[in-house]
Amino acid sequence: MIGVVVWSNAEREKAVIWCEDHASLAYLQGRENLAHAACWPQPGDLVELESEVSGALRNARRVTMLSEQEFSHLPAMLRASSAPPEPHLKVVSPDPREQQPAGPALRVAAAR
Repeated sequence: MIGVVVWSNAEREKAVIWCEDHASLAYLQGRENLAHAACWPQPGDLVELESEVSGALRNARRVTMLSEQEFSHLPAMLRASSAPPEPHLKVVSPDPREQQPAGPALRVAAAR
């Protein structure tokens, strides 16, 4: 499978890979999962990998670098395209002076 690294931390030896099948992200942990442990993949690198699902986690195995910085713009593009989360809370004030004026009164009539 082909994927693009969207986040990486060389010190912790961890990375997140967005895979071509658009399923769950694949998580790379430890140099033992790299085909060539010489260099740690960075965001934007194009990689080939095998994935293994363990519980709810999709792990990247036998990761091989195909092209360095091929998609270096992708992580920033993904961050920019996500909409800000909608607030789940609403401020309610018990002070009637702070409440907004109500719209026209609605009348409910029963049909006969």
